[in-house]
Amino acid sequence: MGTLEEVSEVISLIALAQFDAPCILFNLNGFYDDLHALLSRTSDMGLCSPRRQRGIHFAHSLEEMANILVPLH
Repeated sequence: MGTLEEVSEVISLIALAQFDAPCILFNLNGFYDDLHALLSRTSDMGLCSPRRQRGIHFAHSLEEMANILVPLH
């Protein structure tokens, strides 16, 4: 778990296509639900396109995390 600053930096790098690995946030017990809602809202309001957010993932289990990583190998 990084600090919020580190998480937002990675999200920004993904949105700017300067980082090609996925950002997977382990959403244990809904910890990142509000961040997920905020990112969805930025897209809904036209402030960021879904394409720019395609590398950002919210996983609720280790299995989900593994499924996100499988296509990378």
